[in-house]
Amino acid sequence: MEQILTEEAVEDTAHVLRCLGHPLRLRILDVLEKDGECTVTQIYEALQVEQAVASQHLTTMWDKGILSRRKDGVHVYYGIADDRALKVLSCVRTANC
Repeated sequence: MEQILTEEAVEDTAHVLRCLGHPLRLRILDVLEKDGECTVTQIYEALQVEQAVASQHLTTMWDKGILSRRKDGVHVYYGIADDRALKVLSCVRTANC
């Protein structure tokens, strides 16, 4: 018999799913998964959205630990930090969760 999920595991996973439950955030993940680390400019240009909108969503995902962020001079690069985000993205792509 499999072990019942812990409260901590359920809360942590729900936290990630709530954060990823926005279409633009899933699209951002898609860009990052395909292209690797990207700057805010690369992301908003790829998705054809306003810079401020992309920045807001990137910051939200970084605050939640889903994305990593590093500075290189004046540029800030974002990457995927939580593998669970990739699993969610895979489910979205295949519609087979």
